[in-house]
Amino acid sequence: MKKLIFVFLASTTFAALPPLAQSMRELQSLLSDERFYDSLGSAEMVKDIIRTEDGFLVMTQHYAMKVDVKYGGGDKRVIGPIHFELEFQQPVDLRTGNLKSSLALELQN
Repeated sequence: MKKLIFVFLASTTFAALPPLAQSMRELQSLLSDERFYDSLGSAEMVKDIIRTEDGFLVMTQHYAMKVDVKYGGGDKRVIGPIHFELEFQQPVDLRTGNLKSSLALELQN
């Protein structure tokens, strides 16, 4: 019984999420967020989701949208998932032709 309790405590004490698991949580949160659907509309098909230094760049047939991932304020926890919030930027219409230089700058960062 003591061994079982020790194993349980050890597994919960050192339960930091690996980077892959954390990034999967962020991506799942992005895709299931109501603001994602509201910003782009049901007629758009997602072509690419690119991970950037600050979050994600979502590309659809007609729009590009930046989504910033903001990590919890001074919380430097090592245990468990890192708290984050998504900030959706206004989608930019790709049909206007003004976006190529903006995308190039974003992808370089």
